[in-house]
Amino acid sequence: MAIATIIYISVSVLLTISAGIFFIKTIQSLMNKKQTSAYKQQDQVLFLRPKSNDPLEISNRREEIIAMLERQFAGSPSSDS
Repeated sequence: MAIATIIYISVSVLLTISAGIFFIKTIQSLMNKKQTSAYKQQDQVLFLRPKSNDPLEISNRREEIIAMLERQFAGSPSSDS
């Protein structure tokens, strides 16, 4: 009976430790993913490159951004169309 108790306690401790490690790794993974996706999302939103000084290119980029925003808002469920 004592041996079964020791085995039960040791298995419980090992499961608790492994669950804690899994939880910590998952949180770290989500934190890294969040930082990476926020950077990529910011990179996707900023179509205008800081080195582009051509007015025609800037105008074309603005038109692309406006068209993209119009498509997004037209497809949103809160639009009153």
